[in-house]
Amino acid sequence: MIVLLDLNYTLVSNSPRHGATPPGMEQRLRDERYRQWLVELVRPHTVVLITARPETWMVRTLAHIEKQTGWRPQDACFAPCGWFNPPAIKEHLLHRAIFPQWGCDAQYLAIESNPRSRGMFAKFGIPSLWVNSSGTSLRNERRLVREFPC
Repeated sequence: MIVLLDLNYTLVSNSPRHGATPPGMEQRLRDERYRQWLVELVRPHTVVLITARPETWMVRTLAHIEKQTGWRPQDACFAPCGWFNPPAIKEHLLHRAIFPQWGCDAQYLAIESNPRSRGMFAKFGIPSLWVNSSGTSLRNERRLVREFPC
């Protein structure tokens, strides 16, 4: 299984409140905290971090994740400069990077905060889970997921 892991509001536990003006990326990255329980859950799997964060922040973001969690995803796809729509960005990244690298027929699971991005993944037959509102576990449309599906 290949896990497509969202960054903001999923791996990041202290993302800015929706609708709020976020601080600049420099401060945001410095203050970011990551969900260690989620890292431990995905650690045994192949993980592709897929995010709408601009690719200019990729190296620093991955270094910060590794420093804080002791883990680094096997691959990472960040938004091309000038792209701002998360579902469109992630669909582009699927076609440009993920499918060519990992295959169209691989078994994927998205862990994704954005409902519109989850809808986009569903178009490709990719199921999605997301972090619940308390930030302590994963959910799907029907129920709380206590164990990571294999």
